[in-house]
Amino acid sequence: MVDLRQLRYFVVLSEELNFGRAAARLHITQPPLSQQIMQLEAELDTTLFIRGKRPLRLTHAGVELLAGARRLLAQADSVVEHAKLAGRGERGRLGICFVAGALPQLLPACISEYRKRHPDIRLELREGVTNKQREALLAGEMDVGFARPIAGDSGELSTRRLISEPMMLALRDDHPLAKMRRVPVPALASEPLVLFSRKDAFYFYNIVSEILQRADVTPEVVQDATQLYTVVALVSSRIGVAIVPASARHMRFPGVTFRHLDVDKLPNAELDLVWRTDDAHPALKHFLDIAMDQAVRYSKSNRG
Repeated sequence: MVDLRQLRYFVVLSEELNFGRAAARLHITQPPLSQQIMQLEAELDTTLFIRGKRPLRLTHAGVELLAGARRLLAQADSVVEHAKLAGRGERGRLGICFVAGALPQLLPACISEYRKRHPDIRLELREGVTNKQREALLAGEMDVGFARPIAGDSGELSTRRLISEPMMLALRDDHPLAKMRRVPVPALASEPLVLFSRKDAFYFYNIVSEILQRADVTPEVVQDATQLYTVVALVSSRIGVAIVPASARHMRFPGVTFRHLDVDKLPNAELDLVWRTDDAHPALKHFLDIAMDQAVRYSKSNRG
């Protein structure tokens, strides 16, 4: 069976057309070179060189093999180099899933910096709620997620806290409550409220419910929604007001403004990086480092 070493020997001999020079270039002696060429000719059942004259000459079969051998060796070298790059986390694919809260500023900053440092990594992005991200990560479909806190994974998933941000009131800029710098929660008792879905956005549903229950407020829920973008869009459409994480300020829907809530011990919304604990993908480590650095920058620029 023809192997790559025989083809390399053949290509060098074809270029030098002299056993001595070819052997020296290959850092071997002439006998093993001659033996490998004869074995190659036996495997192919054809003569590749016209011997007996100096310099050697390629036969028609040798000329045909030379072009193909060069292509094959170039492909083999490319495969090896790509494998080395992948082993260093410089080539390959990285699957990133995210919740909408990461999209306005943090995720774009992470992607931009990662592409700048690792341009040959192919990024696959997928938006999804936290539960869907958990499923995709455990199934090996995705490598890392920007998710709300996940509990009960028995060590299968690892997490790092990225940001912790306050909840704010989203309302139309011409709403009477928009005149206040800080809005008391009881003032929402008579307001139509857009609420996060209890089924598909239970993390924010629980936070908002806790804020309302502490103030003994039972507002009129006029619409529920799963995605943060949808909630803010409904506020922009004058459907109602909503309690959302501070990162929603960067979504810039027309006519929507944001006010702090006047409440003690306001629960924060948290965003984590999540990945499989046993994932040793080098490109993942590079991304984790960049994401943590960008999270620090994000938090410093959004204080207050």
